[in-house]
Amino acid sequence: MAKAKEIIGIECDAAATEAVPQVLSPRLEEMFLLHKAALDFKDPEGVHDMRVASRRLRSALRDFAPHLRKTKMAAATKDLKEIADKLGVVRDLDVAIIALEKFQKGATPEISSGLQRIIDDQKAKLDPARKELVQALDYQRLSQLKRNFLQAVEDAIVPQAATTPTSGSPARPGPSYKVYARETLLKRLRELEALSPSLFEPQKTEPLHAMRIAAKRLRYAMELFAACWGDQLDVFSNHVARMQSALGELHDCDLWIEHFGKRLSRLKKKASSERATSHDERDAMLWLLSHFSRLRTKHFREALKLWHEWEEGDTHNRLISTLRA
Repeated sequence: MAKAKEIIGIECDAAATEAVPQVLSPRLEEMFLLHKAALDFKDPEGVHDMRVASRRLRSALRDFAPHLRKTKMAAATKDLKEIADKLGVVRDLDVAIIALEKFQKGATPEISSGLQRIIDDQKAKLDPARKELVQALDYQRLSQLKRNFLQAVEDAIVPQAATTPTSGSPARPGPSYKVYARETLLKRLRELEALSPSLFEPQKTEPLHAMRIAAKRLRYAMELFAACWGDQLDVFSNHVARMQSALGELHDCDLWIEHFGKRLSRLKKKASSERATSHDERDAMLWLLSHFSRLRTKHFREALKLWHEWEEGDTHNRLISTLRA
């Protein structure tokens, strides 16, 4: 995964609104510059890197939402989401095919035959998904999106003084960039910690998925606002990244389990003569279900361990102390 580029030139004591275009423009450019790599389908990491860059940009938009008029950003935000969705479809299929082909190398002939059927099914979906992505990442279309986005940001910024109107008294300046960064990071921290009880109910997949998203948002916010604390946030960011990774792997297992469970149910409903022709595929899916069930337990235990370390290490209070410095 491509590392986020450091955003330079930020004045942490200046008004928060002044930094909005300084932050969003580099995040957009970072995503824009990856479009060629994303269209080089010989290396699937290009799609992944652009997808991550799009997530960072959309996360930054979310962090600065109080300073942006939603209606002014609506069209550009919709276009970004459409691109992110198309990147996501291709990336998910790439990952599935790579994983299945890896499993195939160590499988028995019978399981390997069934896996090939599943791989062929995934590849049949990949070609049209790539064609849609090529259309979405047309250079002229992206260039227009870039112009529209930057203009939308300029039009959407809420004047700093207008953020805290007081009837009958002069407008007071809004928060500095650092103060706003601190408030946003604390908000993201609260969101993550509020979801931590989901680790005590491991069979409920949606709350764990929500916790993964909260961890991702906290991590991206730490990257975004790091300039005001130097490398002091690195130890916290690294821990959150590991937690996000464990929860992400767990979520991937949940998706695999759900997918193959549904496919097996459909096979079972077929007539006996049809089902006989899918015997190898059925055995392969049963094997995959067993594999991902075991793997899910491993990733859940890792996530639980990391959260225990977070609490035992008094990370909450240490992070707050760092942010107040």
